Amino acid sequence: MTHDAADHDDLDLTGDADPLLEVVLADALGPYLRALSPEEIEDYRRFLTVFITTHPAAAALDDRLRARHPVLSESGTVAREGAGEGEAVPEPGDGTFGGRR
Repeated sequence: MTHDAADHDDLDLTGDADPLLEVVLADALGPYLRALSPEEIEDYRRFLTVFITTHPAAAALDDRLRARHPVLSESGTVAREGAGEGEAVPEPGDGTFGGRR
């Protein structure tokens, strides 16, 4: 790595895990889990955490992600504003896709 971790020792990275940050890190590092050692993965996790939370370009994207509605943790019906008002909703398993035949 080309960063100096000591530059960011003032950041508290030991607190509760941030769910959004964990998803972003898992997505970014997932392809490399088998290629890198656990120490390298941890080093990249720390680097990306510092980068995402402090770099002006990345922090702006992080803020935009946090402003979005959270992802549901389970599947189910989600009401969308202005969609399907007054329309009959097909029963699950009726052989249609989105109510179209």
